[in-house]
Amino acid sequence: MQHLPNDTIDVLLDQFGQIETIYGDPNFPTTADAWGGNDTVTATITQPEAEVTIFGEDNTTLHGQSHGGNDTLTVNFNYGWNAALVVGDAQAMTDDASGGNDTISVEDDSLYTNAHAFGDVAGDMSGDSHGGSDVITGAVGWRSYDNVYAGDAGGSMSGTAQGGNDTLDVSLNTMEGLAQASGDAIGSISGDARGGNDNITFTFGTNIVYTFGAGYGDSATSLTDNAQGGDDILTLKADSPDTLQLTHPTLYGDAPTMSGNAQGGNDVLTGGTTGDFLYGDAKVYDPATPGSIAGGRDILNGGAGDDQLAGGGNSDIFVFNTGSGNDLITDFDQGNKAVGSTVTEHDLINVHDYGFADWAALSSLISDNAAGDAVIHLSASDTITLDGVQAANLHSTDFLI
Repeated sequence: MQHLPNDTIDVLLDQFGQIETIYGDPNFPTTADAWGGNDTVTATITQPEAEVTIFGEDNTTLHGQSHGGNDTLTVNFNYGWNAALVVGDAQAMTDDASGGNDTISVEDDSLYTNAHAFGDVAGDMSGDSHGGSDVITGAVGWRSYDNVYAGDAGGSMSGTAQGGNDTLDVSLNTMEGLAQASGDAIGSISGDARGGNDNITFTFGTNIVYTFGAGYGDSATSLTDNAQGGDDILTLKADSPDTLQLTHPTLYGDAPTMSGNAQGGNDVLTGGTTGDFLYGDAKVYDPATPGSIAGGRDILNGGAGDDQLAGGGNSDIFVFNTGSGNDLITDFDQGNKAVGSTVTEHDLINVHDYGFADWAALSSLISDNAAGDAVIHLSASDTITLDGVQAANLHSTDFLI
């Protein structure tokens, strides 16, 4: 197999409206297997309306046994009104091709600047291709509304493609901005494809007004057919924000939609200080037959703020720390019903941090509201409401005290 050289490339975009496309391994072989070099590419933008595209290898399809290099790709934004597309390896991967373990930095914290960053391919992964274990760092600037990150594919994954174990860290230290990050693909994951075990973190700044982040453990679209989600960790953090408006981050352990015979991973979702929406598996289910979709065994912690939590199918754990706010669990012991399954699940509510002496002390604080839903009064300002569950149906075995 041909091994391509390790290159260091520095490009300056210092002209208004300048457009550059940079390849770490230009003319990557398409008729024989090749191994990309471990390239370092840095683009620095100092003028407005400039756009840069970077491929760690080339704008082509990796096929056969070809393998991307372990590249370091960086865009420095020093002005505003800019755009970047940064791809760890290539346009697409198929056959038994593999992506490299790439490091991508697109901290576009200047105004009106947007970045798309994908760990392996800008398009689709098919065949038995494998994504690398990539690290992507992003930052969203003021009024930057088109920021998209994926650990593996900017498109879809199909066949028996396998996502890598990726780490995505996105900062939203801005009053107005949007970002979405997926551990594996932006498009659907179908066939027998599998997501990797990814770690996604959103960090919100001190003054956020119209700032939104959405995290997807595996796909920003759907898991379908026999696709399987990875065991992912999704976290929302906040640097002591002093202004919060119209900010409701959303985390999906697997994808917004699961259909066919899809299987969710065992995910850990942790909210921040805002009113968050956390879905252990998905929000919408369309099983091929009743019960054909399997949820993962997820752990959900809304953090502070008034959160809405849905574990999905299978037995999940809901964790509440002191100062957790007024939260709603929409499917306690009911997640399997959404996929048409009659299998009994046993969700748990972990309130250990509140220091209740025993079940007697906790049970005295549980009552039904006017709608007939159980409300657990953890403190004067913290409650848990269980949609569709009555207080009389709760027992000590439903809690971790």
